[in-house]
Amino acid sequence: MNLSQDDIDAIRASYMQLSSDLQHAGDVFYDTLFEHAPDTRNMFLTDMSAQAMKLMSTLGLVVSQLQNSEALEPVVKDLALRHLAYGVEEQHYAQVRAALMHMLTILLERPQADQACAAWGRAYDGLADVMIKIAYPERRGKLPIG
Repeated sequence: MNLSQDDIDAIRASYMQLSSDLQHAGDVFYDTLFEHAPDTRNMFLTDMSAQAMKLMSTLGLVVSQLQNSEALEPVVKDLALRHLAYGVEEQHYAQVRAALMHMLTILLERPQADQACAAWGRAYDGLADVMIKIAYPERRGKLPIG
């Protein structure tokens, strides 16, 4: 993942904004995901309130380790393999990206939102590419994300 210090700062500042109500942020994310990719709903058997907090906690862990790729590597590998076991397919990564961007756009304060969304997009693309390569080692290309 190739992030500038400005990207890392924007991601951390935006996560701090979201942290004032992590439950709401997670709920907005999953509401968006299920609206635009209803087939993903059956992958979640747990209480969605708890799942929303789990998502936001995982994002917080990733955000805290953006400058430490060595510490982030086992986290990303574990996420990739767990998501594979849940039935996540390659196309779901683009759907999750779209839901994440939508959530950020709705919840982040202006004018930092555009910069933060761009930085989150670069971070997500890098992490998703690594996760896909781990989960689908036969894959040769890059993640087709806009």
